[in-house]
Amino acid sequence: GLEDYFQFYNYERPHQSLDYRVPADVHFS
Repeated sequence: GLEDYFQFYNYERPHQSLDYRVPADVHFS
């Protein structure tokens, strides 16, 4: 479902625009 997708997207998939840090690291660090 969407929750699983967002969990994967936020915690497992890095983002080039954030220097390959996952969004969760950016939001909660």
